[in-house]
Amino acid sequence: MTGTELVTEKLDIILAISDSSERKQILTLLKEKALPYTTHCPETLKDFDEISRDHPIKLIIADFEFQNGSLVDWLALWPYPFILLVSPECQDRLDEILLDEANSFLLRRNDSRHVNFVPNMIRKVLSVDQSRSLQNSLIRISEKQYMNLVQILPDIIYVLDADGNFTFINNAIKTLGWEPIDLIGKHFSTLLFEEDVPKVSRNHILPNLRGKITGNDRAPKLFDERRTGSRMTRGLKLKLKRKSTIGGSISASLISYGEISSIGYTGFQFDEIEGLGTAGVIREDSQGNGMSTAEKNAVSIFNTKGALNHDEVMHLLNNKLQILSSLVSLKQNLTTEPQSAVALTEVQMQIYTLSLVYQNMVMIDNEVKISMKSYLDDIIKHLVSSYAGNPWIQQIDLHCTEINLDEDSAITLSLFVSEILTIFLKLEESIDRDNIPVSITFLENDGLAQIKIRTSEEIFNAYRELPKTEDPTLIVTTLVETLQGEIFTDRDSLTLFFNINNENL
Repeated sequence: MTGTELVTEKLDIILAISDSSERKQILTLLKEKALPYTTHCPETLKDFDEISRDHPIKLIIADFEFQNGSLVDWLALWPYPFILLVSPECQDRLDEILLDEANSFLLRRNDSRHVNFVPNMIRKVLSVDQSRSLQNSLIRISEKQYMNLVQILPDIIYVLDADGNFTFINNAIKTLGWEPIDLIGKHFSTLLFEEDVPKVSRNHILPNLRGKITGNDRAPKLFDERRTGSRMTRGLKLKLKRKSTIGGSISASLISYGEISSIGYTGFQFDEIEGLGTAGVIREDSQGNGMSTAEKNAVSIFNTKGALNHDEVMHLLNNKLQILSSLVSLKQNLTTEPQSAVALTEVQMQIYTLSLVYQNMVMIDNEVKISMKSYLDDIIKHLVSSYAGNPWIQQIDLHCTEINLDEDSAITLSLFVSEILTIFLKLEESIDRDNIPVSITFLENDGLAQIKIRTSEEIFNAYRELPKTEDPTLIVTTLVETLQGEIFTDRDSLTLFFNINNENL
């Protein structure tokens, strides 16, 4: 590769033009004006490829003659703005090339005076590109803020594709025991009881109404609505299924409309809208005497008669934890300090650990217990998802018998497990070894619980060297004390013993 470079390193520009005299004039002019550009001059397409790979290119100046026009044919595929130096006989080709507002051209003159305008044109094109980049950044920020808002809302918000399958559903669905990923790509009928699907599905209802005039008042109400405006679905009453691990249902009210209205387009013919999807909002109906769950809970503070049962309390608590988790996520997206972001990730993990209690409750002898096998499995799956880029965290293997704990013990133990695994994850990052397996075994014998976490000897050596009176081991010590248990570390494992029937918890 041959080329001429200016002294400055601020902005890299490629000057890919065939006329060596013209190229020299441009380089001289840029140097005389002391403009903040590093200019690279490739001789071949191979040179061009190497330069664009090795430098953060901001702009390309080219002509139709460079490498017999092969570069210009590829310009539309490169993510850089460009300026074309165009001879009069090539003007007809401009319409094919200049399809982007960030690109421009200069018409060549026989006296070469067009070269004097190159610096001005560079500034113009870079200014347009910078402005567009800023707009795109603002759009991305706005989209992120909108998504955070959608995730914070306690109402279930969903989007369906043309076939009625979920393409998006917010975190509020977790109050029913579902994870959003459980439903993405699944038909909306997954949330409904089989006998209710024909009552709210367009595929069942609309064929019977073809050719009939219903008017706005008698228009059918649909889960997968395509209409907008006055004909959209409002106040559709339905029951939503909780995930089978929880069971039961909730009564809800739904608003849905054709997604086309949410992206700002109107005036389409019916056959054009046919391929579009649905956006909807589901809100849990008021319960008992016209009061919402929150209102009913407030009344129960002053009147124990009619107070919330355990299931209702946990449902209410789970809603609040979900909002708190979304707020932490918002803070995490706004922070620019890596250590703060990591700390917030750990806080969010602990919040989610608490929220999972609701999803793993079982009734045994009229007492509420937590199924530890499914509870720990859910926690580990979430931890693996949160640290998906780390190979160590993908190796966790859980062995747990059917153990059911009371809420306090279950929550404390789960916080202990997630805290230990987070500590080990940080320690593993400093150890030069890939794919370290991790196993967790949880057993119970005559009321004494034993949970053992096993991994590499190097990690446990590093763990034993951590200060025991400071974070993060202080948190572990506190959790062990809360369980009134004892913790032991061996060469490659850590074991916690505690009494399942400890009534002091």
